[in-house]
Order: sequence, then C-alpha cells, then structure tokens
Amino acid sequence: MLVEKLGGKERDILDTQDGRYITLTSTELGELWKNYIGETLLDCVYTHYLTNVDDQRIKELLQKAQNISQKHITKLTDIFNKENFAIPTGFGKNDIKNDAPAIFTDKFYLFYLKETMRINLIQFANALTVSFREDIRAYFDECIDDISELYQDAMNCLLAKGFIIRAPFIPIPDEVKFVESKDFLHKLFGKQRPMTATEITAMYVNLDSNQLGKSLMMAFSQTVTCEDIKKYMLRGRDLSHKNIKILQDLLNKDHLPAPQLWDPEVLESKVAPFSEKLMLFHVAFANAGSLLNYALGLGSSFRHDIGLDIGRLVTEIANFSDDGVKLLIEKGWLEQPPMAADRDALAK
Repeated sequence: MLVEKLGGKERDILDTQDGRYITLTSTELGELWKNYIGETLLDCVYTHYLTNVDDQRIKELLQKAQNISQKHITKLTDIFNKENFAIPTGFGKNDIKNDAPAIFTDKFYLFYLKETMRINLIQFANALTVSFREDIRAYFDECIDDISELYQDAMNCLLAKGFIIRAPFIPIPDEVKFVESKDFLHKLFGKQRPMTATEITAMYVNLDSNQLGKSLMMAFSQTVTCEDIKKYMLRGRDLSHKNIKILQDLLNKDHLPAPQLWDPEVLESKVAPFSEKLMLFHVAFANAGSLLNYALGLGSSFRHDIGLDIGRLVTEIANFSDDGVKLLIEKGWLEQPPMAADRDALAK
C-alpha cells in the first residue's frame, strides 16, 4: 500500500488519484469526536446494567450492545492515532461505582436499549452524510448496520415479552384524497381535525423520548449528592412530565391511546451507580436527542396547534439544555470539541 511521511509518521495515502493524503474535514472531526464521547459513556452504562440484570435474554442484548460500543471505541482510537488526533477523555472506569445496586428494572434496560439505538440510528445516518473520506464513510456505515441489528433485537424482545404498547391502529386508506380546505391546517372555531399518521408518529416518538429522559432524571436525582445538580435533575424530571402531559392530552383529544409510563421501572436506590459527571452528561445527550426528535416532529406536523405546542416545548428544553451545559462548564467537565482556527487571534 502506498504511504507517505507526514510529521515524521508514515500514513496510508487515501487519494490514489494524485497521491495526496486527505486529512479529516471539520464535519468528520466533529462526528468522530462526538461518537467517541457517546460510546465511552454507553460502555460505562452497560457495565453497570450487566452487573444488575437478571433476565437472560435482556442480559444477552446488553452484552451485545457493550460489545458494539467497545468495537466502535477501538476503531475510533485507531483513527485518532493515525491522525495524531488527541484522544478525548470521555468516560471510563472512574465513572462507574462498583457494586452499586440497580436503579432500574430489567424491563427498563430493554426500553433504554430500544430508545438509545433509535436516536443513534439517526445520528449515525447524519454522520455518514457529512463524511467524505471513504474509510470514515465505511466506519459510519458499519455503525448503522450494528445499531440497526441491535434495535431490531430490542424491539422484537419488547414485543415478545409484552413490555411495549404498539402505536394505535387507524383506518387504512382505500382511496387517494387531496386536502380541500385550509381548515386542514387550523380551524378558528370548534374541534381541530383528527391527527394524521405522521402527527401521531411525532407524538409517540416524543412521548417515548420524554419517558426515557424522565426516568433517567428521576433515578439520577435520587443518587446525586451535589445540590445544584440534584436541583437540575428535579427540574428536568418535572419538565419531562410536563411534556408528557401535553403530548398525552393531544392524543386523548382524538381518543387515541398514549404509550405506557415507565416511572414504575425506577427503583428506590439512593446509591449512585455513576459519577455525577457521567449522569449530567447523559442528561445533556438526552436533551440533544429530545430536541432532534421535536425538530423531526415539527417537520411532519401540519396542524398549527400541534406546531405551537411543540414550539413552546422546544424553547423550554433548549433553555434547560443550555443550563446543563453551563453546569458542565462550571464543574470543569465539558471537553472542548474540535474548533476552527481563530484567524483574528493568529493575525495579531
């Protein structure tokens, strides 16, 4: 294979047309960095879950999930080393509290896997579309295959065990229809039209997302000792509950069932299984996923009242997320992502 000396180190030549080495673009740097932080966090989470799981099938899926995260960490480390890219600190053994009792039931572990894989599929698909180098595209393509398979396994297990309620059934169209009135968007008086299938999807996805966030912050609020972090977790728990109530009400107005609550799957332990850094960072990841879900929901909703409700919720979540990042900075826990050069400073 062709190689060239770069900075005293041999590197594979990736552009075989003209023999130049292609460095990582800004979008590739950002996605790889973010992926490493996320995979090391998940590796820690799975380590704790695996020490407290009883159901054999769920244990197998958790072990499969951890194996995937560790494989991704190894591949990312290889890429970073080849690029002289400083390996992020991320999370590790110091962020796991050995022998901490379970804070969730086995049933929640399965729901956690399903929801985590769902948001990872979206993020990996985005990472693939903003990558240029063939080896980086191949890496994210492999990640999508890994996560898709695990998502299917988790969903099949949830259905087989009767742990999850399907989205509601609605009439299957037997003819093509076109919208004939602007009342489809908004009625000034009276009841709004029934939800479309895409709007129901937005309700269900965001209800599941908020259920995950609420359960995490319920559990973390029981175990953190730092008072400002505890207050933040309690604020997030209540904000998630508000989101759930609004989304449930929208479904109930159309006599549609809402997904089940996961609150009972949070146990009563007050012993922290993770470092407070990891728990706060995990909430930050959940916030980012929630904002992404709402953005997708807005894009598929036509009714103005739904858009207004989602818009208000997005504003509140964005403010909550911003306060969480400020807390991470105050604690000295926020790693700085790769940044563009400050040309003004360099010119001085």
